[in-house]
Amino acid sequence: MDRPKESESHDRNTTLKRFLWTKRRIIWTVGVAIGGLFIGGKGGGIWGTALGIIWGGGIGYGFGSVLDIEHPTKTALASWAATFALTGLFFGLLVGAGTQNNPSAGRQTAMGAIGAATGSLVGLLVGAVHLRRLRRRSHAPNSDFVA
Repeated sequence: MDRPKESESHDRNTTLKRFLWTKRRIIWTVGVAIGGLFIGGKGGGIWGTALGIIWGGGIGYGFGSVLDIEHPTKTALASWAATFALTGLFFGLLVGAGTQNNPSAGRQTAMGAIGAATGSLVGLLVGAVHLRRLRRRSHAPNSDFVA
């Protein structure tokens, strides 16, 4: 019977860990989903509440995921970009369409898309810095300390 190589075992464990519900992911997901509950419920009734919970849970899961990453992978960039895109969507609507008394659906859509695109770009920048930091830590002889 062949035993898996150490690198194969490590790859399998890393892939499994990427999708497991860790304590940090649960806390972030529930915490931000509660914030989404209040934000969505304030403006949109039952449908707004449901969308707010899903939106907030997505942001919370994203932050929990990126803060759980221990090994440098390009998935970190995608996670940061997606998380900041969801956050940017909210701020795009708040700043762009929220300043008018009665914005049209087209204006709300445009402001949401601009906010999501801007958030995604900022997320890529933050993700690149985080990825560089993780790579520096993994190549350091004593990886407990980060320069």
